[in-house]
Amino acid sequence: MKIDIFAHIFPKSYFDKMVKVAPGGKDMHKRVRNVPSIVDLDERFRIMDRFDEYVQVICLGSPPIEVFGPPSISREMAKLANDGMAELVRKHRDRFPGFIASLPMNDPEGLLAEAERAIKELGAVGVQVFTNVLGRPLTRPETMPLFDLMAKLDRPVWIHPARGADFPDYKEEPKSHYEIWWTFGWPYETSVAMAHLVFSGLFDKYPEIKIITHHLGGMIPYFEGRVG
Repeated sequence: MKIDIFAHIFPKSYFDKMVKVAPGGKDMHKRVRNVPSIVDLDERFRIMDRFDEYVQVICLGSPPIEVFGPPSISREMAKLANDGMAELVRKHRDRFPGFIASLPMNDPEGLLAEAERAIKELGAVGVQVFTNVLGRPLTRPETMPLFDLMAKLDRPVWIHPARGADFPDYKEEPKSHYEIWWTFGWPYETSVAMAHLVFSGLFDKYPEIKIITHHLGGMIPYFEGRVG
């Protein structure tokens, strides 16, 4: 059995709403045309059927929910996403044995409530966060209680990189060019987020906490000699 534990998807109801509220919604339509399986289940199942005994633990793809607007919007979007993924798991458990909840990270109280609802009521196997919250580190006081909760519930936290072309590579540039923000920026983002969590003392406080990073842990496995 092959279990893909970081498989991105947009439930149809979530995607329809996202296109309306997301900055650059037209660009999102263009992106999905290039990767139709992120919304189209028939296309997704055709791809999955190429591989024997292959299943997916599903989670949202980029962008982070908090970019869509204030907490009232992000709370609505998180609920829509988690309800949609839970329904997909119920209908297609042979394909999707579980889902990873998304959270309104710009809403400190709401994110904890949604994490508990998704895990205890909907059956989420854990939660996904991004490497920063609207440019702020995950170790800010308003977001660290999430890690307290996940340690208490003994559920993993998936971390996905978040960095766009609006993050320039040089001070004099208005934006990042040549997709450097994605090709090299995402592994760097993951590494920075993990470094902040380590130096915050999180793993001293919760030695058994489970963190799952995207893209093989970013740069950290390859820079052992520098960070060890």
